Amino acid sequence: MVMVKSISKGVLCAVVVTLLFILGFALLVQLTGISNNVIAPVMQVVKVICIFVAVAIAIKPAKSKGWLYGALVGLLYMVLTFVIFAMIDGKFTVGISALSDLLFQVLVGMVSAVILRLRNKDVEVA
Repeated sequence: MVMVKSISKGVLCAVVVTLLFILGFALLVQLTGISNNVIAPVMQVVKVICIFVAVAIAIKPAKSKGWLYGALVGLLYMVLTFVIFAMIDGKFTVGISALSDLLFQVLVGMVSAVILRLRNKDVEVA
């Protein structure tokens, strides 16, 4: 139960921060006319930062298996953001880019957990 609660808390925080950032970034794009080429890389950086923060929140109570917490955070973050943005866009399309994004976000979650655990030497990585 602790695992579900901590992962949910981390993922929800990350999704809220992502939505707020996207709203602010969309306003900035409208006001400044930033090139469309900039949007995708900025969004990837936002995802990585938000997943890292979500993992930091989620693994606090965990004594082991931080990598699993990280993977689940990445997976749930991807699912929630995919559903939210698909609803906003009005279409649900699952393709290679969505699957590669899923894999990327799960890996970011796992790597984030390992990095955070290595910084905290009194807790097991595995």
